[in-house]
Amino acid sequence: MPLFHGLSAFPITPADEHGRVDTASLGELLERLVAAGVDSIGLLGSTGAYAYLTRAERRRALEAAANLVGGRLPIIVGVGALRTDDAQEFAREAEAAGANGLLLAPVSYTPLTEEEVFQHFAAVSGATGLPLCIYNNPSTTHFAFSDELVARLAAVPRIVAVKNPAPSPTEAQAMVGALRRRVPPGFAIGYSGDSNAPNAILAGAVAWYSVLGGLLPRPCLALP
Repeated sequence: MPLFHGLSAFPITPADEHGRVDTASLGELLERLVAAGVDSIGLLGSTGAYAYLTRAERRRALEAAANLVGGRLPIIVGVGALRTDDAQEFAREAEAAGANGLLLAPVSYTPLTEEEVFQHFAAVSGATGLPLCIYNNPSTTHFAFSDELVARLAAVPRIVAVKNPAPSPTEAQAMVGALRRRVPPGFAIGYSGDSNAPNAILAGAVAWYSVLGGLLPRPCLALP
């Protein structure tokens, strides 16, 4: 299955009270996902505490995941950072560790404009050869991507997908359809938010980015 399609499972990143990643426990979580047959693993997303780990601990988590998964499943790595150059470096480190794709959120202290977000994403997407997914998570970043901005970013090389918060069941058909009409045919539209994401999939989205899938992958895979 293509990257940024199907069930992408987002596990936690186990760590001690000092923020040191417990690589053995992380390995156990990832092995369950591999055994269940999810379509990809979302490492260092919001569930994975990416915003709170030091650079060294990010690397430990990345290397442990790459060594364990070993090409058996694609790994999508969150690379959001306050500074563009830090996000670029996180992207390079993810590529060097063996990641298959990137997930980028527009992290900022002050409110961002659409132009600032566009330039940030264009710069990070150009830092590696990996495909990148837009991470639209307004509840934490306080920035909401418009369909117009997603369409503009979809024209940037290597920006090939979006992870949106799932709309309500009554809005799913209209919202998925409206975005689909704006982006190129191969652009992967996906959703998070476990209570509503399945409805978005039924409405035509191609990916479910799931916290629940990181904990209970088999029941999630069994959903129609």
